[in-house]
Amino acid sequence: MVAAVCEYPLEATSPSHIPYVDANDPAQIEAHYKAKIPFVITGADINPHGIDSAHLRDNYGDLQVSCFSPSCTSQKIELEQMFERIAAGDKYRLRADIPLGRCLEGFFSARFFEKIRSFRRSLMDLVLHTLARKKWAVFLSTPGCKMSNHAHINSTFVIQLEGTKTWHLDFRNLADIEHKDLYPYDFLAEKRPTEEFSITMRPGNVLYLPAYWFHYTDTDTLSLSMHYIFAESMSYYLSPKIWPLFIYELIKRPFGMMRLALARDNEFGFGDKLKWLRSKSPKELAFLSQNDYS
Repeated sequence: MVAAVCEYPLEATSPSHIPYVDANDPAQIEAHYKAKIPFVITGADINPHGIDSAHLRDNYGDLQVSCFSPSCTSQKIELEQMFERIAAGDKYRLRADIPLGRCLEGFFSARFFEKIRSFRRSLMDLVLHTLARKKWAVFLSTPGCKMSNHAHINSTFVIQLEGTKTWHLDFRNLADIEHKDLYPYDFLAEKRPTEEFSITMRPGNVLYLPAYWFHYTDTDTLSLSMHYIFAESMSYYLSPKIWPLFIYELIKRPFGMMRLALARDNEFGFGDKLKWLRSKSPKELAFLSQNDYS
């Protein structure tokens, strides 16, 4: 389905559906991007080298990665071993792997996204892309993986490389977020399926996910995606619907955000089931347990 025209007012956080826009329609892409609402680009030649899980296994099998194990804990393992265990039926999730993203970034062009952004480097871009060298991240998951409904300060363009994955998206005002401080970064919230937008990403699709939009996924098959991570302009973070979330983070967890920006692993704390069991309340543990403690 390709949206030839806008079927709703282009007002941030108020879409009636998640639109699909053809890559050959730059005017529509620009309009939806400026509106700061999620949308899917179809037909983009964004993976010209055909990068897939077989490429990862053949070329980076000895690379050690931090992944989410079947026991819901973080595990460091060689990529080859992880694929062997996946083939044996184990449930694994590789989330926001920055070192692997650096290995693959030469196969992808940031210019496609920078053109959409009318690229102007922001201060947060300098921190992410220059100091922390966090521009690309790799995600891989197998069927059955669960994750929390969460939102974060950075925006992302998601390139689906292999398999299918269903995304659930919604926007929350600060008062509607049930777990504001459960993590040292990110907002976490309860899932509300009847109020969410659902889209299924297929190879070649590109999803624009603006900062502070809540999201979680269901993995339908083994899924591999490459994520271009960036910061919005300050005018976005200070816009009427976004600034309460942004200011809350600046006041409540500035050190957590800075540590996340500069950490080698993009999601420190992710997969710390044993830590959660020692430190979280029964109500918080009930929420975490239904999301693989993520």
